[in-house]
Amino acid sequence: MRVEITRNVMINGEPVKAGSFVEVEQGIATLLINSDKAKVAADLKPLAEAAPSCPPKAPSCPPKPPARRASKKQTLGEDQ
Repeated sequence: MRVEITRNVMINGEPVKAGSFVEVEQGIATLLINSDKAKVAADLKPLAEAAPSCPPKAPSCPPKPPARRASKKQTLGEDQ
């Protein structure tokens, strides 16, 4: 059974990171799902049927320049 891992776990002695998709036996999948460490993965779509990816759009406004730090005022050391 194919599952999506939601928390870092060890499966058959191998570390598996959260966000990974793995194929495991039904018993292991049930254990992981019931312990909230995995969820059933959606069926994979063939690459030919997958939606084409769009090129990233340029930002509508230019990025802001980095903020400047205010300069410290110097004192003469005399009380007024």
